Amino acid sequence: MKEKQPIPIPPPPPSQNGVVSERTAEPTLPDDLIVDILLRLPVKSLGKFKCVSKQWRRLITDPRFNSLHRELCSQNPSILMVKKYPLLREPHMRKCTTVDLCAFNFNGFRKNHEFSLYLDDDEKNIEMLPSKRGLVCFVSESGFYACNPSTQITTKLPEASCCTSGEVNAGMGYVAERDEYVLVHLFDRSLDIHVDYDIGCEVLTLRDGEDCSWKVVDANCPFVVRGWGVLVNNVFYWMIWDEYNELGDEAIVSFDLEKEEFGIVAPPEGCFDPHGAWSLVELGGRLCLVDNAARPSTMDIWVLTDLESRSWVKEYSIHMSAYSNDMLSFIAPLDYWNGKIVMDVKQESLDFYDVEEKKIERMDHLISGEWNWLRTYTESFFSFGSK
Repeated sequence: MKEKQPIPIPPPPPSQNGVVSERTAEPTLPDDLIVDILLRLPVKSLGKFKCVSKQWRRLITDPRFNSLHRELCSQNPSILMVKKYPLLREPHMRKCTTVDLCAFNFNGFRKNHEFSLYLDDDEKNIEMLPSKRGLVCFVSESGFYACNPSTQITTKLPEASCCTSGEVNAGMGYVAERDEYVLVHLFDRSLDIHVDYDIGCEVLTLRDGEDCSWKVVDANCPFVVRGWGVLVNNVFYWMIWDEYNELGDEAIVSFDLEKEEFGIVAPPEGCFDPHGAWSLVELGGRLCLVDNAARPSTMDIWVLTDLESRSWVKEYSIHMSAYSNDMLSFIAPLDYWNGKIVMDVKQESLDFYDVEEKKIERMDHLISGEWNWLRTYTESFFSFGSK
């Protein structure tokens, strides 16, 4: 039987100088098709795929690709589950804390962001600031740390001013118009025991790939505050430490980033906070005041509709009869997404309140006690400077 001859493969055409180019033998795809595929990938993978070819590197590093990827990710945010625990070391060594981060989509399934970072401080001293965008921020006695979960890179921020009271009052937010993150730190610098407080304010701006430093502003914060700062439309807000017992009392202090000035915001008319239970959160780009105490088994959410006129509207009244009274003060709204208010329930569950159906749903696949903090976040290419 005659042996079958292989089908000959024609050689690639020669180049103009007569030398055969390997490039001409490689199949190529149009740029728009490659971009459409790459846009669906996480930032960590895209960082690796820049090494595939010069074409892919050019497409991935294009600012337009970055913008499109950010816009697509903002439409599909993730849930970031964060847990801290002490790193076991020898007794004579300095205490260190392990922080585990894991991302979920809103269906409760894990994504490929699961990693650990290490902070040089006691686990009891570490807190996490509220955030919703590409960066998260931790603070401890040793200072502030910023982390990009997408790239899994963490940096210690420049040393902040010393606070004589030992308390940490700060806030971090994202300013979309300038594509930058802003960290505001309030610090007590009073050294005289006869002076109640002297609260200074400093601002640190994080821009992609640039170094950063603190700027102390001229204005002083007029009140002692509680809770973390909430950024809405270039203005940070804090609850004032004192309880709101009667009309005329101050309840909320504001700091305008543009004017670098502090102000006072009156609470909803006729509402009081004798137990200091109110909290602030940004939902859907609006400042919201959360009241779990005014009415039994009810969470009232007031929305500041106009900063100039200080107008508040009770936008939501959520019936919380499914939760015990002990739990109500630990339920924290995180975000507003796709017609639902996302709520962290005492580190035990992640629940969604459907504003149209007026019912609460629980996310599956989460195990109680697996986290210390939950945050919503979006993928980001943001890179830190050298400092």
